[in-house]
Amino acid sequence: MEQIKQILKNKKIYLRDFIAIIVIFFLSLFVEQVLLQWNSFKNEKYEQTFQVSEVQKAENKDGETTYDFLFDGRYVSSIYLIYQSKTDISSRMKVTFYDGYGQKEVMELEDTASFLLGKSAVWVDQKVDSLKLTVENKDADKLNSIIFVNHTVFSWAKFLLVFSVLLLSYLFVSHCTFFGKRPEWMYAMVSVALGTVIILSAHHSFDSWDEQIHYNIAYTDSWVWNYMEYSDAVMSNVEMRVPTGDTLEEEQWIGEWLNQANDTVVLSSQKGRFLRYGQRAYLPQILGLGLGRTLGLSYVATVFLGKFFNLLFCTAVVTCAIRFSKYGKRTLMCVGLLPTTVFLFSSFTYDAFVIALLMLGIALFVTEYLSEEKIQTKRTMVSILAMVVGCFSKAVYIPFLALYWLMPKDKFYSRRQKNLFKAGIFVLLILMFASFILPLIGNVTSGAEVGDYRGGDTSQTSQLSMILGYPLTYTGVLLKSLGTTFASYFIGSKVLANFAYRGIYDGIGYFVVLLTMLFTFVTDFGMTEKTYDAQMKRKILMMKIWNAVLIFGTACLVWTALYLDFTPVGSMVINGVSPRYYLPLIFPLSLIFINQKVRCSMKLENYQSLIAFLMLIGTGISIYCLMFA
Repeated sequence: MEQIKQILKNKKIYLRDFIAIIVIFFLSLFVEQVLLQWNSFKNEKYEQTFQVSEVQKAENKDGETTYDFLFDGRYVSSIYLIYQSKTDISSRMKVTFYDGYGQKEVMELEDTASFLLGKSAVWVDQKVDSLKLTVENKDADKLNSIIFVNHTVFSWAKFLLVFSVLLLSYLFVSHCTFFGKRPEWMYAMVSVALGTVIILSAHHSFDSWDEQIHYNIAYTDSWVWNYMEYSDAVMSNVEMRVPTGDTLEEEQWIGEWLNQANDTVVLSSQKGRFLRYGQRAYLPQILGLGLGRTLGLSYVATVFLGKFFNLLFCTAVVTCAIRFSKYGKRTLMCVGLLPTTVFLFSSFTYDAFVIALLMLGIALFVTEYLSEEKIQTKRTMVSILAMVVGCFSKAVYIPFLALYWLMPKDKFYSRRQKNLFKAGIFVLLILMFASFILPLIGNVTSGAEVGDYRGGDTSQTSQLSMILGYPLTYTGVLLKSLGTTFASYFIGSKVLANFAYRGIYDGIGYFVVLLTMLFTFVTDFGMTEKTYDAQMKRKILMMKIWNAVLIFGTACLVWTALYLDFTPVGSMVINGVSPRYYLPLIFPLSLIFINQKVRCSMKLENYQSLIAFLMLIGTGISIYCLMFA
């Protein structure tokens, strides 16, 4: 009888969930097609084409031609310019429209139409009374037609964002008991969902820092053998010749152009088969690009797949960190769901690889260090390997490997084992430091002037000579840089909600993320039921102190590396230090807040679900404002 009741109860739950998913699906469609495009939805749909040869025009004294269009207050969502040209066409539009009170207002729009597309879309979104289109005389004959339209344009990215937020919110609330016990599941679902939204909303564009350079490296290495081909589409992205889309229609047209351009091979060359250790951080992206090309996918779909594989790999690594760590699970979830973190996970970059593996390595160290058992070989080896491999591309973060010097003697079976272990850590540190110190020494001894390849008065050799010749002066420059950027580089919007060329977001979503992260920092450790004795508290204190030293030392290495490479010789300021370089330091920073005095009275399941929900909302808002607004 009890089994029958349980079966009926489960059927009711499944039916409720099925109905909820259907409702959320159609509600998401309603939001995307109606609410987010309300003006287009409520007004009459139409498409009106004007042949340029039939439109009244006037040439003015400034060498420009103006076309006049009269309307009766009809709503115009977009204007399409159709043309044939071998150069870009610039235009200005003076739009007289009716505002919400029925009064006439004037706005001016500017547009640069790429000659590669043959058409351009300008977003108007007004009830238009009249419009004046002005182009240079030399471009007037290149215009074929002008189309005024009102229609809704479906966006998969917006739909997925709304659907993901609604569905995951429903699951975290209605199934709190189930998901609340599995923070790694909640993290993985949110990360993949929001990361996919970023990938889709980016379309063909590369928005992350130097993403075209990282894409070029990943694309080159995605060719397994020693032969490779560059299509026109690939070269256009690498050389930053792809047109910029200002509207969803233009983004779709650019994608179509890239897919066509991918059929034309413009360069083929030989390449080495060996993947240098510094480029192994691109492996997930390499696999995605290689698989897309093997399956014969379009160019745009292949680029999507390269980014998606990076997202999957980094999400899987952080998921493992949350799953196998006994401490800081919620903090790991917060750091992994920061808007900037999700953005990097969804881009062509090695920063994501570094961040994810360092989080895994440090999380496993904390678990091992605070465990009362003898040192576990598998967990320790995975932790060390994660840190070492993660630092292949950025060895400046390798000082965190020195956390293992904290291991007390009672973790080992003998003094000899302890000495061998710590000596091995020392050797690894030396080898990793040598990977960037030896090339620097080689440049100094040979007198080579190596600096920023983009130009400027930079030189590693001369800069190092300045540091060694004036150590106190450089110390002052370094400490000033660290001090003035401390807050903004650890908790500011520059680091937490920075989407590179898409902009920095400091609105409500950022504050939700910030407050959730800080709340988690001070309450996470207190959610453990175990109460520690005086000996364990001393261990934690030692970890806090040593961790703070390593954070400071790593930050100094980051600033010094950029001072050597990207700063003019003798400058009193340090250039090139992006706030994103502090992302790998945020989880270690949270360890300083470990305490058992601040406790949250919520049930663990509710607490973990609340953290996941708040990060979903905060990061979702940030993505919408930076990728769509």
